[in-house]
Amino acid sequence: MKCGVCGQDYGLTHNCAGVAAFLPPEETAPPPDGFAPLYYFRLAFNIARWDDVSIRRASRDPNAVLYGAFLWAVSATILLLFALIPHVLRASNLSGPAAMIGLAFGLVFGLVVMAILTVVQLALCHFIAKWLLGATGTFAGVMRPLLLGWFVNLLVLVPVVGLLAASVAWIAVLMLVFEEVDGIGRLQAFLISTAVNVCILALQFAIFR
Repeated sequence: MKCGVCGQDYGLTHNCAGVAAFLPPEETAPPPDGFAPLYYFRLAFNIARWDDVSIRRASRDPNAVLYGAFLWAVSATILLLFALIPHVLRASNLSGPAAMIGLAFGLVFGLVVMAILTVVQLALCHFIAKWLLGATGTFAGVMRPLLLGWFVNLLVLVPVVGLLAASVAWIAVLMLVFEEVDGIGRLQAFLISTAVNVCILALQFAIFR
């Protein structure tokens, strides 16, 4: 666990010095006003490359969930298109407008299912950390950086090693976010993230195969 005053990690007991941890200027700077997509795209990229300052900044920024939801929707749409188009092309009874309508319905259904699975995955990780490990963060706090960093799942499109690369990258992002925002140990965050991610992957394969 992590002390909310001094920021020190501890086990069962902790003698707090009562001195707040030093925060670098780039972490305490307020988020930009108004429409700032480039800032949030850069923040998402930094989260994907495991930058802890960017993770903490995003966790405190209410606007991050809006940009994160947009990035999630774009990434999920790309993944679904790659998954659905081959099925539509192979369907001998679909052609022209019928194929487009089938693709549109499949895309909407897929996005709804993926949105539910994403929320369930993040909620499970967070509430397991809350109930079992005394996590100190909030669900909104972990949701913001994780939505921004979800696009690492696009690595699944890489031939041969895509599934492994996407799984490793996403588990790493999950682990660091739950460590930084929920204040749990890295090993604990890794075990929770891995276990829940494997379950969600199994559900996705069962639904979209």
